[in-house]
Amino acid sequence: MPIGPASALVCADCGQLFHFPDARKGETGKECGVHVIGMRELLGRDVVPLCRRCDMAFRLRYGVPS
Repeated sequence: MPIGPASALVCADCGQLFHFPDARKGETGKECGVHVIGMRELLGRDVVPLCRRCDMAFRLRYGVPS
């Protein structure tokens, strides 16, 4: 499925585009990624966009619960 025109994010791990619908604009569509929040100690940033595949790999690698 094509990504939304205003909601394309780049995964911080693999660098691929993914869809994250913008609720402020009422954009529809299924989320293909996540925002990892509160990982400053591990990643050096508070909000990190990850696609679903990289999010699962990250959580398995570091034992972060979903």
